[in-house]
Amino acid sequence: MSAHAPVRILYQSYTDPALHQPYLSRLADYLAGIAAPGVSFEVRGISPADTQLGRLSELRCSVQSIAGIVEAEREGFDAVLVGHFQDAGLFEARTAVDIPVIGHGEASMHQACMLGGRVGIVSIDPVYLPWHHEQIRRYGLESRVVDVRCMQITPDEAVAAYDDPAGYEAIKKMFLDAAQAMVRESGVEVVMSAGGLFALLSATDTDLQLDGAMVANPTYLAVRQAELAVSVARATGTPVSRGGTFARATPRAVEELLTLIGRN
Repeated sequence: MSAHAPVRILYQSYTDPALHQPYLSRLADYLAGIAAPGVSFEVRGISPADTQLGRLSELRCSVQSIAGIVEAEREGFDAVLVGHFQDAGLFEARTAVDIPVIGHGEASMHQACMLGGRVGIVSIDPVYLPWHHEQIRRYGLESRVVDVRCMQITPDEAVAAYDDPAGYEAIKKMFLDAAQAMVRESGVEVVMSAGGLFALLSATDTDLQLDGAMVANPTYLAVRQAELAVSVARATGTPVSRGGTFARATPRAVEELLTLIGRN
């Protein structure tokens, strides 16, 4: 395939198309607006959405996500961006397909480390604090992503704030309070939300300022990494090393997963 051929990337959200369509429509518009020339994004969700926050819901959604990623490869997509900061099922998904699979959390945290020496992230809920610390260790970023704080909002509250200016201002205050505390107490130089909901909610807010630090949009950073991953895969002929961590799953293993959730 030509290195300059058009690129199709699936954005696999963990929100429900039936319940969160306003968010998904806005997300599709945002992606279309920031995509590089020749790159198109398609947004798909999961039903039911990841609203029962916790490890069990992450596991269930990750299985559905992997099935969707397998289907995306079969449909001819060039890559998948898993639009869920927790990156549930990310490593497993990479073993199941021969296209790049980019994790929202992994990609944005690594990219943020190129913007400043000390990075902090703000989650939507305390339930994710242990998960984010595990991600940081898994990605080898303990000395760079140095602080994790949280707001306390539900995904539904975040989605509702798209049409509720007062609701957005309340969420924005929670984010900035947590972010400024990290700057003051941990010397953080770059702050970003741990997820796409607030990232999209605040994407056009030019007043999202901190004293002594920058606010980075994790979705924008992850999109750029996804586009780059396609270029790298086309140049090298492989999306990842198959030597160990991402050793290719057998076709039977992939089919068994699809059968498990009735997608075969």
